[in-house]
Parts: sequence; C-alpha cells; structure tokens
Amino acid sequence: MTRKPPSILYLFDGAFSLWRRRLKGVYAQSREFGWQVEPVNASDDGVTAKAVLRFWCPDGVIVDGSTLGRRGFGADGFRGVPIVYCDVDEDVVNGDYYGVRHDSREAVKLALDELIALRRRAYGYVHYFTPQDWSDDRERLFLRCIGTAGLRAEVFDSCEACKKADAKTLFDRLSRFLCDLPHPCGVLAANDEMGVHVLEAAAMSGLRVPEDVAVVGIDNDELLCENSLPTLSSVAPDFEQSGRLAAKVLERCVRERGGRPEVVGYDCAPLVRRQSTRAVTVYDPRVVKALEYIRINACYGATVADAVKAMGLKARTGENRFLSACGHSIRDEILAVRVREAKRLLVETDLPVSRIAEKCGYGNERSLRYVFTKATGASPVEWRRRGVH
Repeated sequence: MTRKPPSILYLFDGAFSLWRRRLKGVYAQSREFGWQVEPVNASDDGVTAKAVLRFWCPDGVIVDGSTLGRRGFGADGFRGVPIVYCDVDEDVVNGDYYGVRHDSREAVKLALDELIALRRRAYGYVHYFTPQDWSDDRERLFLRCIGTAGLRAEVFDSCEACKKADAKTLFDRLSRFLCDLPHPCGVLAANDEMGVHVLEAAAMSGLRVPEDVAVVGIDNDELLCENSLPTLSSVAPDFEQSGRLAAKVLERCVRERGGRPEVVGYDCAPLVRRQSTRAVTVYDPRVVKALEYIRINACYGATVADAVKAMGLKARTGENRFLSACGHSIRDEILAVRVREAKRLLVETDLPVSRIAEKCGYGNERSLRYVFTKATGASPVEWRRRGVH
C-alpha cells in the first residue's frame, strides 16, 4: 500500500477572486515539496476552522488573512497545526507568527509614478467604502508621497460617504469630489473595485478619462479592470509569488516545529496600463478602441486589418488616423505589445523560447527571435540572461 503524500490546506475567502493567483503559486511550490494541496473555501456555509482541521487532518495550513474575519475562523481555531498567514492584520494573530506580507509602498509608488508622469494639477485618493487597515495604509503612503513631491492631495472618505446612505448618495458625493478637484487630475483608488466606481462617477459627471481624470487601481483584478468603461489601469501585489513564498515558509515551519517565526515580504507585479491612464497625442475614441484591441489581442494573432475593423473604419482611413494620433503605425503597435509580453515571459517564467513565441503570437521561435532582436538589440536568450524587464 503506497503512503499518502503530506497534505496541506489552502484556506481562502471565496468573496475575493484574487485567491486563485496565490493558489497558483502554492501549487507550483508544493509540487517541488511533494505535497498535496487541498483548497478550502472559508465562505461556504457551516465551514469552521476546527471542522476543516478535523476533516482533513492536514500536515500544515496556509491561510489568507481575509478568512480570519469570518465566523469560526479566528486565529485560535488553528492551534496545534503548522500554519502560515498571508497578509493578515497583525493585531488578529497576537504575537509572532509565520507569514508572508506585501508592503503597500511599492504598489502605491508604482501607481503614483504612472499618475505623476501625466503631469496633473492635483491628485486624489479614494478610500475603500468600509474601514480596512490596508486602505488606511495606502492612504497614508499616498499622502506622504504626494506631499514629498510638493503636489496637491485630496482624500475622499468613502466610509463616511456610505454612512446611512444608498448607492445614489455615494455616487453623488464621489462625483462632486471629482468635479471639485482641479483638472486635469489623477486619482488613486484603494483597490480595483473602488477604481471602477471612480470611473462610473466620472462618467456621471461628464468628465473625460483620462483627459480630465486619470485613474489607477490596485490589485489588477482582470475581471474588473478589463470590463470597466473605460478599462482600468492597475498595479498588483505579486500574489503568485506570495503563494510560492507561503509554501516555502510553511515547509520551514513544519521542519523546525518551534523555531523562530518569521514574516517574509513579497513584491509587486508591473503596472498594467489600460485606457484610464493611456494618453494619446490626439484624443480619438476610435484610436483608443484600436489600442485596447491590440493590447488584448496582439498575442493571439491580431492583424492590422483586425485593429482597423475594431475602429469601424476603412483600411486607409483607420491606419492614417492611428498614425496621426500615436505617431507610429498599427503594425508597430502590435509588434511592441508582443515584444513587451515576450520580455515579461522571459524574465518571469522558465518557459522555453519556442513556447514564448507561441504565447506572443508567432508561429515559430525564429520569427520571435528576428523581431525581438531587432527591437531590443539582444536575442531572447541574451535578454533572459540579463534578467531585466
């Protein structure tokens, strides 16, 4: 009879979609350790920490901090099992613990670098609509960075705006906040959910994005960012990296049993620029449509004709309008998007170059190598060896 491999639980809050990115990292690192991973949704009815531990009898547990706010999932419920906490409020766990934690400073800095580069007259921060330590932290960092740069900063207190109010009142107050900021302005939202609300409030006020109001969110939740109107630029903590680190910390926790607890930090992924901060030389809604189409579809084989079709224009008219607005051709834009994605994959993954060529819309490695070398002056292999984005 074969022996069952060690098993660990990954406990997540199903109300948040980003847990899947962390789980991907947990899976990847656990394969190297020979562990079996059991994902458990803490938001399912009747699920508690004690019940989960009694049913699975795991060798270790990785817990998303958001689950600790749910009934039956207090930190005391996990006693007696090696455990690693991910992005937990430290006053919840009481004392030293094994964990991974993202430092908001890098996320806020990347977001503000994007907004400040647009040279806005003023900058605003929109808080999450319920009290959250992470939103408070991002607000403090926002005010510090803007103050250090000698720029004007304003804060919209969503918690106060939501007290005894409905959605209409919230949007009325948020719209008034956006209108009162000197234009053009830049707005950092506490997360992507609030970023989408900022875009909705801007539309209600007749403000143009990004001409009057540029907006950046945090988390890069693609479901939200890609389906907002316009699409939302966002920067995200590297949740996949956090999953890998959490598994490594858990392995140490299991091995040492009583060793000194530690909390390991993890980084941000690069900002993803979308319509909410993308400025073109001449504002043209049809060109913006083409840019978005290319950004999303360039690596899936999009052609110049496809981009022109997305503009709803005839070939020559579309290509001329794009060139006038952007200063380069549609073909150059498609190549730039593909090269940018190839750079990312070369640095962030171990995929063979032939597979990267496929993922970037090329039929073979030779085609990618020709385009990449011409654009960067280095072959894909040389670029990977350098290890820079």
